[in-house]
Amino acid sequence: MVEGRHFQTYNSWKEHKMTIPRGLEHVLNIDPEIMHGTLCFTGTRVPLTVLLDSLAEGIGLKEFLASYPSVTKEQAEAVLSWENNAIRQAAGLQLAG
Repeated sequence: MVEGRHFQTYNSWKEHKMTIPRGLEHVLNIDPEIMHGTLCFTGTRVPLTVLLDSLAEGIGLKEFLASYPSVTKEQAEAVLSWENNAIRQAAGLQLAG
């Protein structure tokens, strides 16, 4: 189930609060020493927004992963699964298995 509370909150260098959603603590990381505290995939310097923007522009997951090999398929799929469930929950739909 998607939780409304967040695991970690940090202020980035731009003073925007970023959070790691509960359940994605093993997939995403916020570290002031990496990309100025931007929300990135754990173990990488790839911001989460790169995946989201790529998908919004019609770039498929396979192409994204080929362009950013430091992000694992499991990391990207965990984010997409969480996002799917968050949207379903917000719409009052049954959560995906």
